[in-house]
Amino acid sequence: MRRADTAGQRLFRELVASRIAWATASEASRLVAVDVVGVSLRATGCEHPQPCELRYCFDRLEMRAVLGNRGPSLPGLRLEPGAGVAGRVMQTGAPVEIADYARGGFDRELREVIVDQEGVIGLAAIPLSFGGEVRGVLHAGLRREGPFGTATIEALSRLCTYAGAALAAAHDRGRVEEVAALRERRRLARALHDDLGQRLFGIGMTARNARESATSGRADLLTQLLALEQEIAGVSASFRRTLTGLDTPTAPAGALAVKVREDLAGFDARTGIPAHLIVIGDPERIDGGRTDALIRAVQEGLRNIERHAQASEVVVTIGFSPGTVEVIMQDDGIGPGAGTGDGGFGLGQVRQELERLGGSLLLARADDSGAILKVRVPLV
Repeated sequence: MRRADTAGQRLFRELVASRIAWATASEASRLVAVDVVGVSLRATGCEHPQPCELRYCFDRLEMRAVLGNRGPSLPGLRLEPGAGVAGRVMQTGAPVEIADYARGGFDRELREVIVDQEGVIGLAAIPLSFGGEVRGVLHAGLRREGPFGTATIEALSRLCTYAGAALAAAHDRGRVEEVAALRERRRLARALHDDLGQRLFGIGMTARNARESATSGRADLLTQLLALEQEIAGVSASFRRTLTGLDTPTAPAGALAVKVREDLAGFDARTGIPAHLIVIGDPERIDGGRTDALIRAVQEGLRNIERHAQASEVVVTIGFSPGTVEVIMQDDGIGPGAGTGDGGFGLGQVRQELERLGGSLLLARADDSGAILKVRVPLV
């Protein structure tokens, strides 16, 4: 199981669904002796009229990664809801093993691909699930007779547990970035409406007055044109301020996760120690002071790990709950020494800052191994 754990932890290096699929297939092929490995993920869309009201529509699977295949049909294969071995896995959430696929009475089209083209005799399908939701299926095939064996199924199941968590983290990462982009677009729309919109309305009114002055021969035409010139200059200045704001936007919801992810990527590249980020809950907007304090806590924690922990893995979890955000950093190193409850001068300074904001910081030895740093701060 240790090899399966190590392989599973590597899946968190690329929090993109398609890359996780390929990484899972690759790790499975190295972990156990199977002839062909594929990973299918739940469909992200359908061709039906929207909104689609078919209950099991999004239980359809699409083969996203295949290794060891002989023919071109297996990559990109679509598995409809309830069809074959994968359908059983989606419905039960448990592994399924078939010793002789050709005699299983499955869909003829699938048999032509799996048996006739690929020569697969035995097939195992294992769910990639997290939090009770099946997000995909690992397919492992044998072209020789004989069962997979309990150890093989257990190792693949262990790997798939990590894969399911990685897919959930990838989904959360995408959601964070989408929410952040949406909030920023809304902020820009409000700015354009409140400032540029009102200024353009004023320009329109002044232009109409100038036209009326020109038509009627009134003496205030020059005054109207000068006012129009000034208003256009004001719009130009406002537009430049808006463009500047796009380069230095206010911190939107999700900005904390983006900045922490950048710090973890730098730590990974600098030290060679894999560092993963998991986001739980719906991101909320955090003011600049709290964001800076949380980021400083993460940075200080990473520095301590780099200098003292002798760790081989780091996982950071950002948890959002109504009115509160909590950051938990855990490593698998030697753990904090005696008398380091505050984590030294750096974390001590961050702890004082968090306490001024009504938050807290705790550094302790983890139950199994390594250290765990918990930082919590209210959002208001």
